[in-house]
Amino acid sequence: MQPLSYYYYNVLEGLEKPCDVPADHLQEGFDILYRHGGRIEMDLMRKAEDGDAQGEPYHWYEALDAEQRAKLHKALGDGNPAKILKIMQRNGYAGILYHHAWEHFREPGAA
Repeated sequence: MQPLSYYYYNVLEGLEKPCDVPADHLQEGFDILYRHGGRIEMDLMRKAEDGDAQGEPYHWYEALDAEQRAKLHKALGDGNPAKILKIMQRNGYAGILYHHAWEHFREPGAA
């Protein structure tokens, strides 16, 4: 695994643990985000864009205004997961990342 950049690490450390994520998912989701170093954010954004293109956007993505969506698209295009994290945090969607990390990136056999 590539070492995380200082900037990415600071953004990840700055995420407030959202209360809408079940407590047992919080630390595990945070740890998974850290371990995968940006892949989760990129995966989530690609799935959101694919869903939007097929007329089935994720509810959080659909709720973003055009400016915030444009920022997310730019961050994805630039390959900048730290920027994706920041935008999602500012819009109150940090919990989506925890859940996505926990649901799709857990090690096989994790409870």
